[in-house]
Amino acid sequence: MDRGIARFADGIADYRPIWPVIEDDYYAQVKDQFKTEGEEGGEKWAALSPEYAGWKQKHFPDKPILQRTGDLMDSLTNPNSPNGVRREERKTLTLGSTLPYALFHQVGTENMPARPEIVFPEAFKRMAMHHVQQYLVQIASQCGFRVGGIGPLNGGWAQTAAGRGKGPLHAHVPGSQNAGFHGTHERERDSHGRYVGRKK
Repeated sequence: MDRGIARFADGIADYRPIWPVIEDDYYAQVKDQFKTEGEEGGEKWAALSPEYAGWKQKHFPDKPILQRTGDLMDSLTNPNSPNGVRREERKTLTLGSTLPYALFHQVGTENMPARPEIVFPEAFKRMAMHHVQQYLVQIASQCGFRVGGIGPLNGGWAQTAAGRGKGPLHAHVPGSQNAGFHGTHERERDSHGRYVGRKK
């Protein structure tokens, strides 16, 4: 029993095996936030001022809000972006951007309204917690403990993790909670539990 408890303690001290599937959900969420210009997170971004909108249309025709060059969106949605932040630690996952203006858009300034790129809806937080629960149940089972109560494991996080190798604006995704972000939209999920679109 002591040996099993020790193995379980070691397992719950390292959440890196589940970070890849949560990263996939995060990148999909932020892509939808840009695509819908904030509406995916619960509130559409403020329109550009008429003066700046005219200048932008002349020099960067038909580019959406916050996508003048594409660097900002790329840094927040592409795990291989040179401007992105992707740091997997034993109990903390940090994702975000090193671009200095990313934070200005996230929180706003005296002269510019906030247009948050990173918003975690309740559906995202519930799914992140589900991945964590699956992982803990898997560890407990491997250590010889009897488990139950949250349904069968579908192995989604394990399958995604197996396919990968291992101030800026960033989002911390702790192993036990995702505090500080909110949203309102429910979204459909595929067989691995990843988001595929908004519920009708």
